[in-house]
This record gives sequence, C-alpha cells and structure tokens, in this order.
Amino acid sequence: MGKNGKLLNLNSDSPKYGNKSLVTKEQENELKRRKITFSFSYFKQIPNFQIGECSKGWHIGLLERLGALGTMTPQEVLEENRGSIALRCHPIDWSAKNIPIQRKDLDWLPKEILDNETDFPIMQFSITKSTGRIVGYFDRDSSIFHIVLLDPEHNIQPAKKTNYQIQPTTKGLLL
Repeated sequence: MGKNGKLLNLNSDSPKYGNKSLVTKEQENELKRRKITFSFSYFKQIPNFQIGECSKGWHIGLLERLGALGTMTPQEVLEENRGSIALRCHPIDWSAKNIPIQRKDLDWLPKEILDNETDFPIMQFSITKSTGRIVGYFDRDSSIFHIVLLDPEHNIQPAKKTNYQIQPTTKGLLL
C-alpha cells in the first residue's frame, strides 16, 4: 500500500498506483507482447524433485520446451494455450491425491510469494507427455517464469497410471 492508502497494483494488465496508470499505453502494449523468459534464481532440488538420473534426452526435451515457451507470451500460454493441450499449463492442485509436498514446503521462496497464492499461483508446464513437468510461478511483471522445481517423474501431481505412487529421484551433483 502506498501513501494515502492507495494500492500499488503490479499484477493487473497495466501497473497502477490507485487509479493512475504507471505506464503509457505504448508501454502497456509492450508488456502484453513480451515473451516468457525464465529464471532459475529459486530453483532447488528436493527429495522427489531431483534430476540426477535424468537422461540426455530428458535434458534436451527440457531445453526444447523452454525454447518453445520462450516464443510465447504469458497470455498465449495461460489463456489461449496456443491451441496445444500438450502444454498442460495449470496451477498445482495442492489437494491432489498423494501429492508429496505442499505450497508451504517451498520455504526457500520469498515470504511475499509463498504467502500469496492468489497473485503467485504455483504453476506447471509439461516438458513432454511422458517426461515430467516444469514447476514455478510468474513474477509481478508476468513475463518472467521463476522455475522452482523440475519434476521428471510427475510427482507434483501423481497420476492414476502409476497408481498415484511417488517415483524416486536422485539428486544431481555439481562437478
């Protein structure tokens, strides 16, 4: 909240302070045209979300998906899904059967992100149908997607095909 009780709103289509736009119409249109970029600043490997035993093919699939998503705007992905159900982009269902973590377990995220599910829902994108998910959230400017977890085994939303069982993962080591 700003001075005089005015709300600073950075999550709308046009950043505003009270009723006053903080950007010109041209800047607002530019924000809407921005392509998705990715940040790994909050990426972490935790049990059940580790990438140590992933194949070269899995890593190539990850990079190809990031490249494809980087050609799209957030609106194309979130609202239009670019005509592709294969993106499987949606917020995490924290009440899903056998989900191994809860939002509160992502305790390395800034408190203002972790405690604000409305403005910062944790989302997932598929890498490919059978090779897991990219898990994270969109930043305030809505074009930066912060990758929080990589989920090669679909553990963030266990599936019926694995009888809702969590698949083990192994931590990757830096050399």
